[in-house]
Formats: sequence, structure tokens, C-alpha cells
Amino acid sequence: MPVYARRRLQAMLDDLAPLLTVEKAKDLLARLEHKNVKDALAAEVELSLLWSIQQVADLQIDPVLADSSARPDALTQTLFPRGPALIEITAVSDDAFSGRESMNRAAEIIGHFCNGHRKRSASHLYYRFMEGRERIEGQMRRVRRISKDFELTPAFEEKLKAWVSDPDWPNPPSLRLTDEQIDVVIEWRKLVHPEGRVFSSMPPVPDHLEDNPVYRTLRTKERQLSKSEPGLLRCIFIGDAGCSMLRDLTPLGGYQVSGEQVIHHFLRRSKVDLVCVFSPYRNWGIFMAPGSNTPKWRVTLFEREPRTDKGAEYDRLNRMVLGLPQPQLEGYQARSWHRQGLFNPQGKGIYLGTNISWKGGGTNVSISISSRMILELLAGRITQEQFQHFAFRGQSDNFFEQQLKSGLTIQAARLDKGGLDEDDDTLVFEFEPDWGAKPLRNPKT
Repeated sequence: MPVYARRRLQAMLDDLAPLLTVEKAKDLLARLEHKNVKDALAAEVELSLLWSIQQVADLQIDPVLADSSARPDALTQTLFPRGPALIEITAVSDDAFSGRESMNRAAEIIGHFCNGHRKRSASHLYYRFMEGRERIEGQMRRVRRISKDFELTPAFEEKLKAWVSDPDWPNPPSLRLTDEQIDVVIEWRKLVHPEGRVFSSMPPVPDHLEDNPVYRTLRTKERQLSKSEPGLLRCIFIGDAGCSMLRDLTPLGGYQVSGEQVIHHFLRRSKVDLVCVFSPYRNWGIFMAPGSNTPKWRVTLFEREPRTDKGAEYDRLNRMVLGLPQPQLEGYQARSWHRQGLFNPQGKGIYLGTNISWKGGGTNVSISISSRMILELLAGRITQEQFQHFAFRGQSDNFFEQQLKSGLTIQAARLDKGGLDEDDDTLVFEFEPDWGAKPLRNPKT
């Protein structure tokens, strides 16, 4: 699910406040601010879709049903003309399916051991996990060669210690560890980003209609709707929080099971009436105008019993989708940015860009720059070198210095608000020639 600016999230919370119990508000807030990426993005899916339903239809959040143990996410009487509907909202990512958790766990164990024998050596280690094939339920399946219970054996410890302790390390530049728990090639690299230190040749794509995160999530949500009263539509809204199966529901190539096939398979075996997939996407093309590939919503509806007259049936659903604020990122990008801590309100900000314009034959200059960046510079949170890099895209020229050197000083300044969809504003500085910053002129010349 795309990340919205924190300003937008707060506005959604405020709009929903009359419908939230104290406990529900506290729960949503705790999950939105959670360090766990899965929890944070799932909460954002829930908040944004509840908010969008409330814009076009009546809404009860966490309604109490006849069976008091059943608390679906939403009940609406008017979103669908054919009757009231119970809605469960969820989000799916590739994390568990990609083996990333197991790979990162193994990388942490190996890196910690290596640091004990050569300081900061783990920061240079890149891990390539191999794949194999196993017979599972009578079918040959691709498997990632890493166990979720991996531990270093004495033989591995001896091998790693000899490698990182060698005076000529990294020579050789790679080392392979393999047994029944793991098969990984560990490479030394000058620069390794923490978010990109693990890789597997086996992509997070399914080869089974039921052994995949989308099907398992739908089954879980179906159980939460199983106690619903007769006459209520049962609906599942599912968001792409970095899930390749939802990002591309019908991929090219026949070797993998598609998200579309999985959802149809689920509905044929389910009492759920419809599944609605929300995924951000970009249009990519060679001849696209600048800015035309900003993320947009792709919403796909799947029905257990397809209806012919969908115009009136889904009018409000269409209006709900159109009313959703545009996504800032695609799902996989949002997941990566969250992991890097880029949405920590007290971390380094996500800055608006710097723009410079000239008028009056170049004597009048306007510089528009991130107000958050300037605040962090004044607060001592970033250095002058970092400011130069962020503000001027790594260029050696400091444009403020250029104006002062040319005898121009700030004659006016204003704040341009970034709005709800940006967590930053811009400070606009107007420069004009100033005799206080340039040599005096001979008036007779």
C-alpha cells in the first residue's frame, strides 16, 4: 500500500474521529506508528479505505454482530445497492513469501559472528541464497535454501573465522556455506545497503494455488466473516503492501500462479461474495510526458457470482475509489522506505526539491527550498555538507553563496505550504541587488 504523508493520515484520523471508539483510535494510532513495516502498512490500508468508504456511504467501524465474538472491520448499508455489507480490510506483502525474514535472520547471525573477529566486517557482506527443488505433497517445488531455524555450526564458525581473520581479507572475495539448513554465497563488497544485503535467485512468485500469502490471507479474513448474519454481503478489501501477486494480477509467463487465478480459486470455494484489490501502479513508457508516471490507483473487483448490471451496483464503489487521495509510492517502494526509517517524524525528512528562477535579466533571483531541510540545518541535525548535497543535488556550487558573491541579498521571503500530501513546505527567498553586499558605484559613470 502506498504511504501517504503524515499530514494526510492525521486528516483521515480526524475525519473518522466521530466513528471511532477510544480503543479503536488507540489501536489504529499504535499500528500506524509501529516500527514493524507489516503492521504500519496494514494500518494505513485500513485507515485509508475506511476513510474513503465514509466519504460516499454510511459506515460503522468494528460493528458488534449477533455473535459478539465477531468484529469485522466495517459495516455499511449503502455502499452496495443490493444490500448491507460486512467488509474485512487487509494487506499483503512479499515478506514472508520471499523468505526475506529468514534470509535477514541468517545474515544477522553470520554478520554478528564476523564482527566479533573483525570489526565492522558485517557492513561489507552481501548474501546470495541459492535455491533447490523438493517434493512437497507429491509435487516438485522450488525452495529457497534457508531454514527459518538456521544456527551457525562449529564447522561454519571455523570457516568464517578463518576467512575474516585473514590479514589479506577479503581474499578470496567470497565464501560459500552449505548444509541441510542453508546454501549461501557471502561476498565482500565495498558498499552494501542494509536494505539490499540479501538476494535469492528464487523470486517471490507462487507455484501453488493455495500455498501463497494471498490465499492464506483471504482464508483468514473469510473466517472472520463466517459468523455474519443472513442477508449481509461478505466482502474483503485487500491492499498491495509490496506484494508482486497483487501488483501484477495477470503476469506474462505460464510458470507461475497468478494473483487473479488465486482469487478466483478462493471465491469458488468460499462464501465470500466479492474481493476487491487495491494496488498503486505507474504507467511506464518511452514517450511519456514528465510527471505522467506518478502513482495511480488500480482497483480490481472479483465476484463469486458475477453480475451483468454493474453500472448502478458499483456506482458508489467507483466514487469511493475516485475519492481516494493519490498514492505517493508503489507498494514495494513504501515497504522499502518504511524499513529505512524514512517515515520517522523525528528522523531526517523527505525533502521537497530546490528550484531556482531568474528574472530581470538575471539580477532578480528566486530560490525555493525545503523548509524542513533548513530547520534541520539550524537545529544541528544535518551538517553543512549534507545540506549542500540534499539542497543542490550534490553539485559543488552553493547557490546562496553565488547570490551573495554577486552582490544579491534576500529582500523578501515567504512560506509556500506543501498541503496534506507533502510532509514538507518550501521557503521561497527573493534576491535582489544590494549595495550592502557589493562595491559602491561611481554615480558619474
